[in-house]
Amino acid sequence: MNNPTIELNRPQLISALSQFPPEALKKVIDDLFRKKLYTPHPLAEITKEAAAVVRKAKLGPETAEEAVQWARSQK
Repeated sequence: MNNPTIELNRPQLISALSQFPPEALKKVIDDLFRKKLYTPHPLAEITKEAAAVVRKAKLGPETAEEAVQWARSQK
């Protein structure tokens, strides 16, 4: 027996997910990570984007280091 597939566009998906309590949403996201349906961006891509932002905003090394420390503390 085939499982039916429901296709949702982004606004419909957000509307459906907004009906879940935060704990249920966390479980859904955890399940996606476990199934590897969602993979985070590669470190090289993140580093490239971060470097571009730092150059564009003309941030000093101290500010960039502070941002890195803050990001690492957010778990």
